[in-house]
Amino acid sequence: MASDAKGNAASEAAESRNFVTAFARGLAIIETFGAGNRALTVAAVAKRTGVDRAVARRLLLTLVELGFAHVYEKRFELTTRVLRLAYSFLSSAGLGAALQPFLDELARSIGEAVSIAVLDDAEAVFVARADVPGRRLSYVIATGMRLPAFTSSAGRILLAHRSRGEVQRLLAQTRMVRYTRHTLMQKRDLMAVITKAGTLGYSINYEEIEDGLISLSVPVVNRAGLVVASLNVSTGVSRSNDAKLKGDYLSKLKATAAELTSMLP
Repeated sequence: MASDAKGNAASEAAESRNFVTAFARGLAIIETFGAGNRALTVAAVAKRTGVDRAVARRLLLTLVELGFAHVYEKRFELTTRVLRLAYSFLSSAGLGAALQPFLDELARSIGEAVSIAVLDDAEAVFVARADVPGRRLSYVIATGMRLPAFTSSAGRILLAHRSRGEVQRLLAQTRMVRYTRHTLMQKRDLMAVITKAGTLGYSINYEEIEDGLISLSVPVVNRAGLVVASLNVSTGVSRSNDAKLKGDYLSKLKATAAELTSMLP
């Protein structure tokens, strides 16, 4: 009995030596932010995590230094860089495989290619997709592909759920590229389109990435109520119209997005 007790104590001591308190506290800080806690003061973070204010302040400033958060008028907010963690999880945990049946069914139901994207700074990164056999688009979205967030519908609906200050900061750092004659280039127009997408709950891109290509995107929320991804459909101008996009396509995208909520971190 005594030897067993000593063995358990030694094991617990080894686990304690392997536990990095600062790292655990940093993760707790990130988890503190949520749908109802988007902007928090040092005092609020300290209270919610149970750490000393000085420790909370250092951890928050570390997140700011790394680009995972920013501070305005003494209130801290997470930035889109945090979604890189979600993208890493989707890739490493094979969650894309779990999502695939939902995407396959949606693609069959709509009759067009569908995809899921996350936001990485000013880019939309596509992490999963499904095609319809025999249905081809000249512009093919591949897993791992990146598109400019300000030009793509996938990126715009994700930006619509970030703070205006963060969107303006990203826009100021982004060099706009004209892909077609339809590509919006004026930053004032881009902000208006993103704001409208947030109000409507969806974003439609009419031939701004490639002539003849239309895309529709809706937000996907996780179990905490945060928008962490977009669900998208791509189609051609000859096969779609506003009535179809805003009717059948939109309703099916929203229904599938609701099903995905329980599966996203």
